[in-house]
Amino acid sequence: MVRWKIREMTRDHLEQVMEIERASFPTPWTTSMFLYELTSPLSFHFVASKRENRSDIVLCYIIFWMFRGEVHILNLATHSAFRKLGIAHSLLLFTLDFCYRRGGILYLLEVRKGNRTAINLYQKVGFASWGFRKKYYADTGEDAIIMGLFYGDQAYGTKGDEQTLLP
Repeated sequence: MVRWKIREMTRDHLEQVMEIERASFPTPWTTSMFLYELTSPLSFHFVASKRENRSDIVLCYIIFWMFRGEVHILNLATHSAFRKLGIAHSLLLFTLDFCYRRGGILYLLEVRKGNRTAINLYQKVGFASWGFRKKYYADTGEDAIIMGLFYGDQAYGTKGDEQTLLP
């Protein structure tokens, strides 16, 4: 069983994040793109990691923007050795909760039309297809599915132990 904690991404995580990024995407983000996000006031960035030999091992990461109630998920990836363990699901739920508590009500993302694993993950937490961006991905010419989630009209509360109840 793998146990992980969610932490804010720092420069110290960047080398491992870049390894995951390069293994996960046909056209990975560059180190400078990640560095920009680490300093942008609109950007939030978290890793799911485990401790091993006194150091963090990055299992999964997410980067998103939040501005006036709108959240745009930019990047989410899991280390190939740790996929299908619920880590990305956990990090995505953390993100929804984190943003909702700060006023986030509209959540958007783009996903490759052929990425069934990611589409299934997003649908599992409530995202729905809202449209398409034709030939969005320049590297392959693949279409993107625009997926969205709106919490503005849904109930939100906590259990007695202050654990959040997402709709």
